Amino acid sequence: MSSPPGARLWDDVAPPTATQPATSAPEQGATAGDMLTVGVIGAGIVGASIACRLAQQGARVRILDAAQPGSGTTSSSFAWVNANQKTPRDYFDLNHAGLEEHVRLPDELQPAIWFHAGGNLIWAETTVDRDELEARVERLRGWGYAAEWWSAAQVNAELEPAVAFPTPETAVAFFPDEAWVDAPQLTGRLVAVARRHGAEVGVGTAVEAIETAGGRVAAIRLRGSARIPVDAVVSAAGPGAERIAALLGLPLPLAPTRGLLVRLAVEGDPVRRVVHSPRVNARPDGRGHLIIHHDLLDRQLRDRHGIHPADPPCDALLRRAREVIPALEAAIVVTARIGVRPIPRDGRACVGAVSAVPGYYEAVTHSGVTLGPLIGRLLAREMLSGEVDPLLAPFRPDRFPRG
Repeated sequence: MSSPPGARLWDDVAPPTATQPATSAPEQGATAGDMLTVGVIGAGIVGASIACRLAQQGARVRILDAAQPGSGTTSSSFAWVNANQKTPRDYFDLNHAGLEEHVRLPDELQPAIWFHAGGNLIWAETTVDRDELEARVERLRGWGYAAEWWSAAQVNAELEPAVAFPTPETAVAFFPDEAWVDAPQLTGRLVAVARRHGAEVGVGTAVEAIETAGGRVAAIRLRGSARIPVDAVVSAAGPGAERIAALLGLPLPLAPTRGLLVRLAVEGDPVRRVVHSPRVNARPDGRGHLIIHHDLLDRQLRDRHGIHPADPPCDALLRRAREVIPALEAAIVVTARIGVRPIPRDGRACVGAVSAVPGYYEAVTHSGVTLGPLIGRLLAREMLSGEVDPLLAPFRPDRFPRG
């Protein structure tokens, strides 16, 4: 199989380090996936999760990405695992199940150094925003989701001493089950598990065509004429999913948005969990680092793809963060990234088989970090058994006209 200069195909991803074993999960026996060959396009957290579960169940898996696993949209995510603002109810249920999947995953893959529990804090300043937050807490409680009210004084005393609130009596919503994850680290672990179960990984080249025979998927052709025979293809290409669908003449309407993520070097641990304030959103990012973000700065990005740590939006975000966390006075911006969120035009996940082309599946969604491990398990089951989980039933790709 030939490949263009610079392309790296099959098993060219570094093996896990000594501190990150591939997996401690038990070996799994042969299943219905033994003879199925699947090409997974996209090695972010969604694609890696799908590939991992397929490989564990006996499928022959090829993971394809133009970049290193977890280095695209996954690495530009705030990586807050939650179902906090997800509506309507079916989308909440999907994301709540995604959160629960993350909570279970560390029992399978130890040590789970990517998973960080601790919950999430939210407060509001305007009357309109307070009313919305109160209504949200009541709705979530009614849906069986953990949500509590704390005073700012209690939060400072027990959870976040470095956060500055408007007053000690400020009402703070605390969602104790929420978490954040190191999404690139988790993605790397999932790819390593997939490799341990026989998956092959190809990075550094783009998918140029998806071939069909008799109306169904037959092969993937890479730039440079490399051809990979497959029985099925999963598009987990994130913002590139629209292009992948077009290779088969299938329209996939996306309405992507951009988000600015800034990483700070900080002293100590100024924030211990996810914090959403009216001025800035923040979370830890390993010892001595903090991630900050806010929707207001996102709206100023327009069509920008790149940003430098010294650019004005990064400085503006840091100033906002210092208003909420005064201990950040000595913090400096070390990296900044603009991520593109792959959102289907109706705002809902797009997961499952595309009936117009047998053997072709899509896994495209906002909240990819929250949903990735769950989608991986449920879509692998669908591909190997034909069983569509009720959680995925409202989010089928066929809701879009595909002719």
